[in-house]
Amino acid sequence: MSSKNKKRYPWFHFIKIARLSALLFFGAASICAYFTYKTFPELVHRIDDLIIWYFLPICLVGYLSFLFFYYHLTKQLGSLVSQIETFKEDIPYSDNLKLIYKQDEWGHLNEALKQLINRVESQIHLFKDENEKFTAILESISDLIIAIDPFETILFYNSKFKTKFIEDRPRTEITSKIWHYIENEEILEAFRKVLKNGETIILTDLVFSNKSQRIYNLSISPIRKADKQISGVLGVFYDVTEMKKTEQMRVDFVANVSHEIRTPLTSIKGFTQLLDGQKAKIDPTLHVFLDKILFNTERMISLFNELLSLSVIESQRKVVFEKIELLPMIEAISESVLTNHRAKNPKLTLDLQNGYLTGNLKMIEQVITNLLDNACKYSDNPEVKISTYNKNNKSYIIIQDNGPGIAPPHLERIFERFYRVDASRESQRGTGLGLSIVKHIINNHQGKIWAESQVGQGTQFIVELPQS
Repeated sequence: MSSKNKKRYPWFHFIKIARLSALLFFGAASICAYFTYKTFPELVHRIDDLIIWYFLPICLVGYLSFLFFYYHLTKQLGSLVSQIETFKEDIPYSDNLKLIYKQDEWGHLNEALKQLINRVESQIHLFKDENEKFTAILESISDLIIAIDPFETILFYNSKFKTKFIEDRPRTEITSKIWHYIENEEILEAFRKVLKNGETIILTDLVFSNKSQRIYNLSISPIRKADKQISGVLGVFYDVTEMKKTEQMRVDFVANVSHEIRTPLTSIKGFTQLLDGQKAKIDPTLHVFLDKILFNTERMISLFNELLSLSVIESQRKVVFEKIELLPMIEAISESVLTNHRAKNPKLTLDLQNGYLTGNLKMIEQVITNLLDNACKYSDNPEVKISTYNKNNKSYIIIQDNGPGIAPPHLERIFERFYRVDASRESQRGTGLGLSIVKHIINNHQGKIWAESQVGQGTQFIVELPQS
């Protein structure tokens, strides 16, 4: 047993009481005997033997009996003294000295109670200061904040949340529950899931009022105690209305600009093709300029098409998933892509270990089309292998080529928009948006994509998608 748990008996107090009681007891007996002797001297001479053999032993036994019972009665004081010894270890050294030099156990108790009262008052002031700081921080946040305990009782909220959910409702409940003010079952169920599982949940595009048309994203996180047990849940509502409006303006702008520019570009392309059909009537030294006009016109049209596609994908938050049959989809894509690169005589190998995939059909088609087209575009004698398999509740698609490979410094950046590994290859130069589009599509599917490559040994792109 450690010294911290041993019960210390208050011997100093006991000895002091024993001395005092002996002095009082035997002093009183001596005074009684003296006055009896003075008052009745003859009687005392006759009972000397009786006093010596009976009265004094009885007094001594009575005194020892008193000490025995008092010893047991003061054991509880020893328990308090032991707790004071533990308490002394937690207080500042300067205050501890006052207890060290107190030998009397009652003095220890009195001084310890004073120290305890001072500490409690200090902690109360500290808690008040911390509460003021916490309230100031909470009110300075522009987002809506609410916290609940494991019984769904509201712990606290800021004024922004109060204005939105509470002020326009009559207060009739003794204890406020979150479902008194929020009626959205999806939100309430998300709070309950976090209380149960302890994992953060994020809900997007929440609309609470048809009048204001405010849009919120909600982040729900667990509140844990020092022992990691969940003591509540914190919900933060982020107002994303302006961001959504800006995003929609950007999408509309890109769509309008793409439409307006594609019209004259299509006219330029048409007239250029008309001139290209009459090359015999044009000075041969101008043929190279005509080819460049036609090439760059097609490239500009492709660039605006991909910009529009990327903008739409970035703004699309909710994706409709379905069960996709892989073999017919990949065969249809392969036939189209290989036809476009027929001059290179590409070879394609399929290794489909799983026949189905969960995702958006058009988006997955775009991913495989872009990756397969890149594999053929950057290889002189393309040999491409498409593999699929399932592992750990994930579906994988791997597209591997025998191209020149990608150096390590470029691997981290190839998914950035407008980034090209080798911009000097004019004939094979793309828009730099294809892999960025692929990345955004996979992100919308809650998946991952990465590339593995060595220079001169080809490249493989790995797509990881959740099965559900």
